[in-house]
Amino acid sequence: MNSRLILIDGMPGSGKSTTGLAIHEQLNELKMASVFYHELDDHHPLRIYDRQFTSFSIVEEAEWFIAKVEQLFTEFVNNPIHRNQITIVESSIFQNTIGFAYNMQMSEDRIMDLTQRIQNIHSALNPELIYVYQDNVEQHWRWICDVREPEFTQGRCGLYTDDDFVEAGKFWTKNQDFVCNIVQRWDIPKLIIQNKGYKWDEYKLNIFEFLKLADSK
Repeated sequence: MNSRLILIDGMPGSGKSTTGLAIHEQLNELKMASVFYHELDDHHPLRIYDRQFTSFSIVEEAEWFIAKVEQLFTEFVNNPIHRNQITIVESSIFQNTIGFAYNMQMSEDRIMDLTQRIQNIHSALNPELIYVYQDNVEQHWRWICDVREPEFTQGRCGLYTDDDFVEAGKFWTKNQDFVCNIVQRWDIPKLIIQNKGYKWDEYKLNIFEFLKLADSK
């Protein structure tokens, strides 16, 4: 494959980590050098560690964030290791950058400009994108919280009541619709998986076919 960068994205609990690990293992079986960056990895090269934000409606905060994203992504792409192997990254562009900027009230014009800058930076690695779109966001939140239990549901997500899940569904539906619109505009090879029934065996086959890994297995 010509791509040096496989991007996996979608809202929380979309199966990104499972997908990234499956691709990483498949590449290893094919003797193709690869690395997988889980979004919660310590010392993640694309995570911002040195500042907390209030709102990107504050121009100074928005400009600092944009400059930092450009710096981190440029350093990432220019690192020779990412040109000499296939790098798998989950969440860093859409959920943790574009989606985060949207949630933090960055203006749409700034987000669209940032999106173009990110695409230009990553073009050197010929990226390919796998994006998981949740057909029913509220139902998805209920499902993933049931699977992951209270530590995730309450401790990480702050969801306690039925009303909390309804509001989470509304909030993340707006976020997903905005992000997915940008995903569809990106001029890179992409596979959008519309997750209706968590048919992960089927999705995995589609992903391997998209990445041209299935026939070599």
